[in-house]
Amino acid sequence: MSRARTTGVSAGELVLGLLIQHPDHCFSLEVRLRTRFASAQFSATTAYNAVKRLEKDGLVRAVDAGPDRPYVIYEATPEGVEHLRNWVRAPTSAPLLREELHAKVALCEPRDLPRLIEIVYSQECACTAELDRIRERILGEQSSGSGRSLAEVDWSALIGDALVEWEVGHWDGRRTQLAQLRRYLEELRGEAERRALAEHRRSVAEDRQTA
Repeated sequence: MSRARTTGVSAGELVLGLLIQHPDHCFSLEVRLRTRFASAQFSATTAYNAVKRLEKDGLVRAVDAGPDRPYVIYEATPEGVEHLRNWVRAPTSAPLLREELHAKVALCEPRDLPRLIEIVYSQECACTAELDRIRERILGEQSSGSGRSLAEVDWSALIGDALVEWEVGHWDGRRTQLAQLRRYLEELRGEAERRALAEHRRSVAEDRQTA
């Protein structure tokens, strides 16, 4: 799969997900890809190259769009749909890249939500672990301190303190964002379950009426 040089997020899965949402031609895909996932900073030919690789791998195919269509239309194959669902649900390395998490959420379906919530929660735990390591390091440094005055502290130590403060802010802020995302996904899962239950009840009632 082709990848964005700036973020490492896979362009192949993103293009495949867009084609699963609806078939399209390469020019339109380029626009959709760079609009939907602007932070990944994909180049102008990313979607075209991804489609060719996906087609070679049997994950997308060209469809007959009729003689009046100037562009080749592509759609996802059943293998492509299965590949994307596996990618959305796959465990990820910690910490998960923001762009990769954005892509998984953007391309998920209601059936993916339970697994996606687990992934987000594991990232929350990874952030907490990072914060715990930083705190342990700080406590260790404080316990071995020499009681020097600020004037006696060298420049590198001052810079180190600033970096520690930045690290704490980064991981704590990241954990807060992940918690907010998880709660939102949990609300979506609840709504999806309520809709599925309502649809089931409606179907049962219709079957009884026609019986």
